Amino acid sequence: MGLALGLCLVSGASVVLMVAVPEPGGLAAPAETGATALLEEGAGEAGTERRSAPEGSASATATVGPTAEPGADEEAAAGPEADEDVPVLLRAVEEEVDTADGEVRIMGGEGEVMGEGPLLTFAVEVEKGLPGEAEDFVAAVEEILGDPRSWGNHGERSLQRVDGDDADFRVLLAAPDTVDRLCAPLRTNGFVSCASGNRAVINQNRWVSGVEHFDGDLETYRIYLINHEVGHTLGRGHVFCPGEGEPAPVMQQQTLSLQGCEPNGWVHPENG
Repeated sequence: MGLALGLCLVSGASVVLMVAVPEPGGLAAPAETGATALLEEGAGEAGTERRSAPEGSASATATVGPTAEPGADEEAAAGPEADEDVPVLLRAVEEEVDTADGEVRIMGGEGEVMGEGPLLTFAVEVEKGLPGEAEDFVAAVEEILGDPRSWGNHGERSLQRVDGDDADFRVLLAAPDTVDRLCAPLRTNGFVSCASGNRAVINQNRWVSGVEHFDGDLETYRIYLINHEVGHTLGRGHVFCPGEGEPAPVMQQQTLSLQGCEPNGWVHPENG
């Protein structure tokens, strides 16, 4: 199978789609439909693809919040009220981390049904011990998946956040060490995210810093990151850039390279 940010595995009724980091030598061909390509290579319960972390990844970004006036209380300036002025998709910008507590919690509460069509439910999970407000990640995931440019596609399906174990898919924010553990035997090398079974596993450091070739557009990168990994949980494989200067398809491996395309996070950007 071509090297890809997504790895697909079928074992019984489960489908595993993962993301790997590139090894020197450039991008290989993308997965066709994921599961088929992997089975042809004779994978057992798990397969691996390996690449080394790209050079020049974006550095950690400081916490978003208004600059404190001389003598002002810095903690107050960066508190919850200040965050309300920051767009949902740009909240919780913290320093990068290597590890957290290793314990995953399902974020409580149930969201509104977003869109029309057959219902698809999802849960949002956050590893304990990560910096920032977990609720900001929840709000960002809901905003992305509830947009008609996402997988709902203006009535193709509706989505709703739930907090039970029976969600159709899950979106987890985790520290790099935890991502590596949950994505094993795929070698994510502390850098990339993956999808494992019905869980999209988001690397905290990519959520915080994005990647350099997005030129500081963290909002677009975050939209891409959620939609791409959720796409793997829905059975979508990788594709290439269709042409120089065109919007990158959401299932293109944009974390590794734009291949001449323009950054894009939406599944159906035409719906905008």
